[in-house]
Amino acid sequence: MLLLRHGGEFTERRIEQHGWLVLRHIALGTAVFIVISFTISPLIGLIAGAIVVAGAKPDFKRWGNWHAGKAGELAVTEVLNALPSAYVLLNDLMLPDGRGNVDHLVIGPNGIFVIETKNYSGYVSCWGDRWYVNRREIDSLSKQAKRNAMAIKNSLDSVFREYHARIPWVNPILAFTNPTGRLNIKSPTIPVLRSAELVAFISHYRAASSHPIATPELNRAVVHHLHLLQRKPEKSSTDQEFHARSI
Repeated sequence: MLLLRHGGEFTERRIEQHGWLVLRHIALGTAVFIVISFTISPLIGLIAGAIVVAGAKPDFKRWGNWHAGKAGELAVTEVLNALPSAYVLLNDLMLPDGRGNVDHLVIGPNGIFVIETKNYSGYVSCWGDRWYVNRREIDSLSKQAKRNAMAIKNSLDSVFREYHARIPWVNPILAFTNPTGRLNIKSPTIPVLRSAELVAFISHYRAASSHPIATPELNRAVVHHLHLLQRKPEKSSTDQEFHARSI
């Protein structure tokens, strides 16, 4: 398996964002405690400061969730290293509309696979497109994966047309990485796998056509197109070097 994009920027930005919000609450709570302690009462200052710091709880939870997500993404990347050399892996791809990201994109001779990674430690269940964590309904994980797969497919359509090739179906997959998490999956609308099952599923997947989905030239064009979507104006030489290595 050829890894062409390590990724991690999207997740790191979210970790940093929520980390700074937590620190801001702590700093503000400390300032409130000091001011009120000297002007009114240490006890009232302590209570007021604690209330302000408690406002950091949602961001602290999100900070922890993003850290867990990062660990899950690294675990999936490690697992996918076992794929044959004909497969290409790109991690942490920003979607064309700039909203959200794709955790892992695998391009192989038998298809294109979009993998959404989850690192839940609790009880996860689903019925069709309805998902629950610890019996509490959450936004649909399968719908999210399908939206991401469709966004990638729509973005790549022009590249395949340029090479007079028909774009294959982009397969969405949900991968759960935490071994302590319990799964109860009923009538899923997309494949739902443990991370250890990914390599066997992808390598044995049978596409509608028995022929490879793309020539090496088309594969390079696909990788180049996806890489350009990640570029930012302030990035120049680093991206050019990456592109040179990719093609």
